Amino acid sequence: MKRLLSLFIAASLFVGCSDSGTSSPQHQTLASAATSSAAYQSLAINEDANAWWHNAIIYEIWPRSFYDADGDGSGDFNGMTSKLDYLKDLGVNGIWLTPVFEAPSYHGYDFQDFYKVESDYGTMEEFENFIVEAHKRDIKVILDLVLNHISDKHDWFIKSANKEAGYEDYFIWRDERPASGWGQPWSSESNPAAVWHWNETRNAYYYGAFGSSQPDLNLTKQVVVDELNKLATFWLEKGVDGFRLDAVRYAVEEGGYPLQADTQGTIDYWALFTRHVKSIKPDAMLVAEAWADLNTIGKYRDNGKGLDSAFDFDFGTMVIDILNPAVKQSADFGTLGNNKLQQNRENLWANLQARKAAAPMNYFAPFLTNHDQNRIMLSLNNDMNKARIAASLLMTTPGTLYMYYGEEIGMSQYKTGDDQYRRAIMQWADEPSAGFNSTANFWLDQGKWFPWVQNHEGWFAHYWQGLQGKGLSVAAQSADENSLLNHYKRLIAVRNANPTLKQPDEIRYYPVENQDVWLVEVLGKTGSVWVLINLNSTAAAEVELPKPLQGARTEKLSGQAMHLGERITLKPAEALIF
Repeated sequence: MKRLLSLFIAASLFVGCSDSGTSSPQHQTLASAATSSAAYQSLAINEDANAWWHNAIIYEIWPRSFYDADGDGSGDFNGMTSKLDYLKDLGVNGIWLTPVFEAPSYHGYDFQDFYKVESDYGTMEEFENFIVEAHKRDIKVILDLVLNHISDKHDWFIKSANKEAGYEDYFIWRDERPASGWGQPWSSESNPAAVWHWNETRNAYYYGAFGSSQPDLNLTKQVVVDELNKLATFWLEKGVDGFRLDAVRYAVEEGGYPLQADTQGTIDYWALFTRHVKSIKPDAMLVAEAWADLNTIGKYRDNGKGLDSAFDFDFGTMVIDILNPAVKQSADFGTLGNNKLQQNRENLWANLQARKAAAPMNYFAPFLTNHDQNRIMLSLNNDMNKARIAASLLMTTPGTLYMYYGEEIGMSQYKTGDDQYRRAIMQWADEPSAGFNSTANFWLDQGKWFPWVQNHEGWFAHYWQGLQGKGLSVAAQSADENSLLNHYKRLIAVRNANPTLKQPDEIRYYPVENQDVWLVEVLGKTGSVWVLINLNSTAAAEVELPKPLQGARTEKLSGQAMHLGERITLKPAEALIF
């Protein structure tokens, strides 16, 4: 993607690769107009995207932290069901649940039983009721599915370690640990001990990219593939609408680094899995977690035979780079794709071009942060104006969008150093329990969830006590017309009412003289939408307006009628949509 910087010339039209679709005659005309104009640069998209997720805003929930209906300190299915009306009012139309299968850990990514829901969250009947109630509100639900690895406490692993007939090769075993060439697959550092783990029962080493408690499944064995297809069928028949697929890059290893990631065997496996899922539920959505550059991520579409969608990790990284260039960012389980790009608005245009170059634009799913990253508010130094800018940029970019729970109210985190701080309790109300339950019990303050921490000290209750009364709860922000929550609601309402924002046929970028202003026009079958955002959180920005924008307009976020002249001044962090 670094090569894309050379494409920044005035009035250039970017044409995508063969997997991106081709421009219609209409857009060839638009291209000619763009090339002859010095006012803007143009990106023709013109894609046919009719699946439900192409128009979706999907809200990621960490179930243990969202809402606790029974007061035991952990969120649950009944709690999430009780908050569906909140999500409907927010305007989202999809939910991504991080793991809800029975697992020994608090996070659940080490599945112990594929066919049971996490008992801490409730019963299967309560889960099924959650799905039914979500669907009543036209909200889709996708589940986090980890097929790369499972818990070392799973029956399959125990049977394989004992060489029980039929299970010997469910995992990847070796008599000797490789001397070199192997390591964590997202790093070039040779460290075989990090991924090859000794098992006393079998007297052999097994491969586990994510640690000894999470052995990798052998996805080259048909019996394993068949079992995983069976479990996907089970949950699709429960009514779920698709899966977020964890760690897709690491499914099939073909040797030491770099053959531990993004192999042809991996891409082929996901194509086969996709085919099976579509045979059960044709409109099920599969989204890939592939923490890499966009060109690598694009491979998992596999020319339409592979996965439906993939997260655009670069987008959130770029937004943070623009708003707080000093913050150090990292990819815990992958690689950052844009670490040498300029830290200014040109990043946003480069990102759009890179998406179109790597795959159809509608394949990529932009987001700000998720459960594996520091919350964006922390990265923005808890600056509410910067959070407003980030929200405006996210809600006006094309693609399937994802939000992390609490981003809409500016949830931050206690500190860094452990993932638990990124996954804290949802702040519903300014009361000792944070409105999370009726008991003020919090799983984060219960040492049983952190066996690797000696003398664990609870921290959330004290942390939240210091935040109460500062307008950082849903209740407080609902009552404040100018809050971040209400800004999100207005942005989402405008996006939902304007299909052009979700799936434009063309995007025109105006590199106006004021570098603090992001100004684009998106054009589609229902007309055009103009977006102006002041990227400066502290200073107003005056800008000369393109002639086509001037005249009588209605600003969509406020509903205010305006007459636009040659120039306009944007307030700090202000967004205007016409």
